[in-house]
Amino acid sequence: MKKIFSILFFVSIICISSQVKADYTTSFGARVGKFATGASLKHFFDANGSTGFEIWGTITREANSGYMGKAFFVKQVTIFNSKLQIPVDMVFGVGGHFGLFKDNYYHIVKGEPEYYEHNALNAGIDAQFGLEYNSRRVPITVGIDVNPYYGLLNPGPEWLDVGLNVRFKF
Repeated sequence: MKKIFSILFFVSIICISSQVKADYTTSFGARVGKFATGASLKHFFDANGSTGFEIWGTITREANSGYMGKAFFVKQVTIFNSKLQIPVDMVFGVGGHFGLFKDNYYHIVKGEPEYYEHNALNAGIDAQFGLEYNSRRVPITVGIDVNPYYGLLNPGPEWLDVGLNVRFKF
């Protein structure tokens, strides 16, 4: 049964990939990061796929774990290199985040952790810098990103996240 499912899955990917265009409007997938790991959605407003938004819904390992949501306004720029002809884009974004940490959420004061009360909320500003490979043969994108952030409401001990994302284009 597993072999049949695997064969059907790969045949469907091949059939779908023959209809995939170079540009896409929306992609949905997963992000695995140093702190934030979860679902990722990107949608473009314009037809050429250069301006849009990106949303992450994640479980974070920052300060003994919690839940985090991030939203970015993104600008995606194609890297032109006639020798390589690799479809890699640079991604820049600005946005914000909100989080909920049930227990043991803290920040550092004079080198020592200072704990917030239970169910601490966190909110702040974010930036995003990354590279995204847009596959022409299969309907996926693969990207890496760096996400510096700062908490304005109940800041935490960390300020930089690095991650890898894989998204399905549609």
